[in-house]
Amino acid sequence: MQLEFVIATNNDFKISELTRELNFFGADGVSYAEVLGKKLNFPAEGTTSYRANAIKKAEFISQTLPDRLVIADDSGIKLTGRPNELGVQTARQLKAKYGTHAVNQDLIERAVDPDRGFKMQTVIALAKGGQTLATYQGVLVGKIARQIAPVGHGLDQILIPTGLNQTLGILPIAEFVKYDHRSKAVAALVKGAPNAIKEVES
Repeated sequence: MQLEFVIATNNDFKISELTRELNFFGADGVSYAEVLGKKLNFPAEGTTSYRANAIKKAEFISQTLPDRLVIADDSGIKLTGRPNELGVQTARQLKAKYGTHAVNQDLIERAVDPDRGFKMQTVIALAKGGQTLATYQGVLVGKIARQIAPVGHGLDQILIPTGLNQTLGILPIAEFVKYDHRSKAVAALVKGAPNAIKEVES
C-alpha cells in the first residue's frame, strides 16, 4: 500500500507539483483542505530558517489531523554574486512586491555576470500527531537565464541546472525530478518516511 501524505499549504500550484512528484516516486498526496473540507489560516512564518518554517506548517496541520502523515515545505533562492541580498522569505516578498511574472524578471536583472549562479533549496517536514518525525532537503544549483522561457511555471522558467543549457520547466518529468530541488526533497521523503514512522511507533 502506498504512503499518502497530507499536504499543508494553501498554494494550489504547490499542491499540484507535490502531488505529481509524490506520484512519480510511488506515493500519494492530498490537500489538507480537501481532507478537512475547509481552509485554515497558517501561523506567520519566520525569516531565518526554511526548516523551521516547514516544521511550523506541518505541525500546525498535524495537530488538526493527528492520525495522518502531514508534510509541508519551504523554499528559497540565493544568488551566488549577492549571497546576502535575498532571504528566507524571498518568494513571498518578491511576489507581494512585483507579482509572479515580474519576480522572474527581477531575478534575471539581479543575477551577477559572468556565472549568474544561484542555489535553490527546499526543506520538507514530515509530522504526525502534532510532532515532527523528520525533515528532508533538496538543493538545485545552476545559473539564472537571461530571459524567461515560455514553458514552465514560476522560477522553473528561469533556472538552468548545472550541466544543462535549458531551463528546468522545459524538462520532461523524468528529467525534471533529477534536478529540481523540491523533487529531490520529495524523493528523500518517500525513501525515508517508513523508517521515521517505525522509529516513532516502536
